[in-house]
Amino acid sequence: MNKRQHLYLGCFLNRIAMTYHCHPLKASPLHVLKDFFGYAPPAYHIKAFDEFCLAALHDSYCWHRGSPGNALYYGEQLELLIEAAYLLYWKPHRYKICLEKQAAFLQTFFNYASLCEWKKRHHAFTSAAVSKSSVADELAAAVIYEHTAYFKKLVTVAAAIVSAS
Repeated sequence: MNKRQHLYLGCFLNRIAMTYHCHPLKASPLHVLKDFFGYAPPAYHIKAFDEFCLAALHDSYCWHRGSPGNALYYGEQLELLIEAAYLLYWKPHRYKICLEKQAAFLQTFFNYASLCEWKKRHHAFTSAAVSKSSVADELAAAVIYEHTAYFKKLVTVAAAIVSAS
């Protein structure tokens, strides 16, 4: 990877850089995932993600897990999940991911949409979750469905990666 590509990738991994105070390519995605699941188990995250998506779909504010700041914080945690998954996808051998199914899913996940596209969609969900607008105003119904289905699977796959490491 040349220096330009290195800088380009680093700017799309800004949540890791801001949270872990380091260059994102030097952060350990396994550490990020362990922190994510150290907070709560996969079943909790899937339930919280469902509620996050429901809040994003309503055309009125309806986040019920505390203040809007809680929704923003959870959105940041989900963004960290995307970025950590990307680092694992980008160099699976570097992080010793030898789980064939999980590596195959990460390949499918980022072939379906690029890192940039995942983050754009996620930001649309986050903005809608804390406002009086619906993500349905921004994204097509098929994209919303696929986004939520892929994301739930990502939580499950990331949990399997953590438990195997």
